[in-house]
Amino acid sequence: MSILVQNDRNFALSNRYFSYVISVEEQDILRQKYYGPPLAKPWEVLPVNPKLHRELSSSFEGIKNLNLNEALLEYPTYGRSDYRLPAFHAQNSDGNSIFSFHYKSYKILKDKPELKGLPSARGGDSETLMICLEDQHWNITLELRYTIYEHYGVLAKSSRFLNKGMHDITIQRLASSSIGLPAKDYELLHFYGTWSREFNEERINMPRGRFVIDSSRGSSSAAHNPFLAVMEIDTSEDHGHVYASTLVYSGNFAISAEKGEFEDVRIIAGINPFDFRWNLKAGQQIDTPEALHVFSENGLTGMSHQWHQFIRDRISPARFKNESRPSFLNTWEACYFDVNAKKILELADQAIVLGVEMLVLDDGWFKGRNDDTSSLGDWEADKKKFPSGIEQLAKDVQAKGLKFGLWFEPEMVNPESDLHRNHPDWILHVPARKSSLGRNQLTLDLSQSVVGDYLFEKISEILSCGFIDYVKWDMNRCMTEIGSNQLPAIQQGEIAHRYILGLYALLDKLTKAFPSILFENCASGGNRFDLGMLSFFPQTWTSDMCDPIGRLEIVNGASYLFPNDVMAAYIGPSPNHQNGRISSIKSRYLAGFFCASRGISLDIPNLEKEEIDKIKEYIAFTNFTSQEMLGGSFYRLLKEPHKFCWQFITSDASKVYLLYFHILAATNMSIPRVRLKGLNSKSQYYLKQEDLLLSGDTLMKLGFELPFLTNAPNIAAREVLKRDFVGMLYEFQIKDTPQ
Repeated sequence: MSILVQNDRNFALSNRYFSYVISVEEQDILRQKYYGPPLAKPWEVLPVNPKLHRELSSSFEGIKNLNLNEALLEYPTYGRSDYRLPAFHAQNSDGNSIFSFHYKSYKILKDKPELKGLPSARGGDSETLMICLEDQHWNITLELRYTIYEHYGVLAKSSRFLNKGMHDITIQRLASSSIGLPAKDYELLHFYGTWSREFNEERINMPRGRFVIDSSRGSSSAAHNPFLAVMEIDTSEDHGHVYASTLVYSGNFAISAEKGEFEDVRIIAGINPFDFRWNLKAGQQIDTPEALHVFSENGLTGMSHQWHQFIRDRISPARFKNESRPSFLNTWEACYFDVNAKKILELADQAIVLGVEMLVLDDGWFKGRNDDTSSLGDWEADKKKFPSGIEQLAKDVQAKGLKFGLWFEPEMVNPESDLHRNHPDWILHVPARKSSLGRNQLTLDLSQSVVGDYLFEKISEILSCGFIDYVKWDMNRCMTEIGSNQLPAIQQGEIAHRYILGLYALLDKLTKAFPSILFENCASGGNRFDLGMLSFFPQTWTSDMCDPIGRLEIVNGASYLFPNDVMAAYIGPSPNHQNGRISSIKSRYLAGFFCASRGISLDIPNLEKEEIDKIKEYIAFTNFTSQEMLGGSFYRLLKEPHKFCWQFITSDASKVYLLYFHILAATNMSIPRVRLKGLNSKSQYYLKQEDLLLSGDTLMKLGFELPFLTNAPNIAAREVLKRDFVGMLYEFQIKDTPQ
């Protein structure tokens, strides 16, 4: 890892994964010269955009043939001969939008500075290049930060603006990062969805013009996860160059890829400019959320493995990195809102019989909460249901040998609640408009510090008892009527971002006050599954879709960015509540097998004995494998319309798990086969289910025959699958360590 500087005007960030080269060129304009595989001699990189004569192109400041419209600019602005989407757009006191940032200075830090009020990747074995640009006319300083790590193929970028002038400016577009790729044919990969259908994979040819994924919902959203990969044409899991971007941010975002008229591509990531206006007063500064970029020359699997290890080591809270997650029983599908102390203690006894390690009390425990129309915001135990309070309940559950978890939805309030009656001005709202409701809820205005202080106090009163092991933090609606009576009209465009800053301040205080509590991020499933939330909470409820077939696409899509360490799943009811599908306990279990946090949410007394016996078996296996689900390597081996096959190698490489699902059975078909990946070719792998010893070389080259459907007697060793929605899990154990 190194940051090299030549003549104070050329900069190369290099490690064994990539090189990123930028230079100060004519008129002190900062340009990107190269981003790709590591270079031995970065100063040999020629200018990507030499001065060329272009008909109908504007010459920057009248300099002949200096045309910025095809330059790979590090932080482009509007109206200075570049007609593509800028990284920065603002209105100055003259009423126009023309700013021009030119190189002033640089410095190198031996680690990574934190961002003010925003989560960001942790440092360590890293260096940071800070380049200062300046608009001398308006006396505005732009500080660009680049952090490179020794052991990760991740480039972290962010921007800081300081208004040192005499006049306020109104910022309308504030990007964290801009990256340019030279003219070439590319493909795009992104993930779209909605509630219970998150992380659908879409791969398209890079169109001419601009492709944008974004959210204006107040959360990063299930509609478009804040992730975009630009790839060489025909990139596969194992081959091809991939340039992937995401944000450490949980609010309104936008990531765009624009193919210009000269075929180059500009990737811009940051806060969504739609409905964003930030009044940067004289003497004030603002930091952007951090953008993270991964380059892989080993296809999508190489990209994913880089993301996974980085998120484990530098994003997710370090306290829980190596701590196995307890198996759990969640009360939701057993009781819904109809909870009380007697029922919960009975469920605890059932949990012990099943072998789970934690009982989680979901919705319905607080004052007056009998359905979803009331009481959100009134975070006190319902005395009718829990006359001795939550603390005593938690003690009683722990006395049985279980951990105890509790559900909250702190960011919302029901109109029918004491909190709303006492503080109607604490919600997001605008004058003269009746507020929209989502799940009978309004959104608390976390841009107001008093609201965050209230939530911290009320939640702390419960958590400080010392008997809460886990918190499920839910968020079940997106923002509407985004306004606040605490800010003047000129600052109303700041509220969505200020909300997120307020949320981060609250999460920071809570997780520091209660460092041993395992917090789980939930937002109607994956409606806010992002690196901002994962900076505080070590795991996320991936989706409310608990049907195994509905889950397969979701887990597959999420795995491109997120490691299984941060995912949670449970065995839910059948017929499934989201899509009505009937499936076996086994299929429901296996669909979430590779999630680090696994449990059940079922009405146990109404299950058949055979189902209960199966659940006991699977919970025992969950407890046995809980440590193995941390830190391993995940591979997507097969994805077809009715087939999924995933592979997982444990972090110590001692075991390999192979999970195969077929969705709809079909007879007289070809026999499916997959080649395993990442094994030691000289080692022997013992297949437990079939008492079979196979070499890593054979498994990776010849491959492994998967189950199939036939009407003939089963003469093969493979189990034959004769139903729909069936999964099979194979466990290989390494039997020797080659010298």
